[in-house]
Amino acid sequence: MKITEVTAPVPKGPGLLINILPVVVVVWGFVGVYLLQLAIDSTSRRQGERLMQELAYFPSGVALREAVIEYREIVADFIWLTAIDYYGRHQETDRRYEWLGHIFEILTTLDPRFVGAYHFGAITLAWDAHKPIEALRLLLNGMKANPLNWQLPFDAGFINYMLTGDYKSAAQLFQVAAELPGAWTVVSRWVPYITAKTGDFETARQMWKDLYYSTENKKLRELIIRQLQVLKLEEGIARLQEAVDQFYEKEKRLPNRIEELVGQGYIKEIPEEPFGGKYFIENGKVRSTTQPGLIK
Repeated sequence: MKITEVTAPVPKGPGLLINILPVVVVVWGFVGVYLLQLAIDSTSRRQGERLMQELAYFPSGVALREAVIEYREIVADFIWLTAIDYYGRHQETDRRYEWLGHIFEILTTLDPRFVGAYHFGAITLAWDAHKPIEALRLLLNGMKANPLNWQLPFDAGFINYMLTGDYKSAAQLFQVAAELPGAWTVVSRWVPYITAKTGDFETARQMWKDLYYSTENKKLRELIIRQLQVLKLEEGIARLQEAVDQFYEKEKRLPNRIEELVGQGYIKEIPEEPFGGKYFIENGKVRSTTQPGLIK
């Protein structure tokens, strides 16, 4: 019997390589950005600033969307990992997040239905990068692309309540979230409560806790735990300041030390300083030795 060897035909022309070339180029582009960031971390401040200016030329999400075509979700997944890595490294080092918003703009333009990216991006932009307005713009884009998702208006209401002080908008956004499919049952409870009680510590604490249990994202949970500690610090300062003001009104002088408030019966005990610092009085204002910029 003669055995004929059958071999697969060798495709002529570039074939598959050309089809996947756009995604390969983009992925390696992000690898280049990653290596660039590592270089920034190891160079002087002046050199780092020059490299960051070069990063500004990285294409927008719209440009990438057109370049990668059907590979958008693959590239979006890669950018998601890049975003988590970028946030984590800066959270552990200089806590400067200049490009966080740009990264999430690229990511959500490529994959507008990626609700987790809007959620994580908005919270980190608002609290760690101190850019609540940029966070709200990101969420607005998310709400346009995902009109039936309750998490995004909830996050927008949360940022308005906690940071911008726009309590009316916060209540309206919570109402919108409460009426959408799958919303937490507690969301509807927050609407009248927030309208009646604005800016109190207990409401803020409970909202942070609700947010904590809504996510499995490790980095986001770390941020929430940190913000709960910051909230405890702010609450301790507020309680002590109230006691100092009462002391001054009655005694016609400022207390010499925080401990005097306990000795004179204005407070039962000094609140715990959650970061291990000490409370003190300076020109009639209660402060802590914990520096806000150093809180991790």
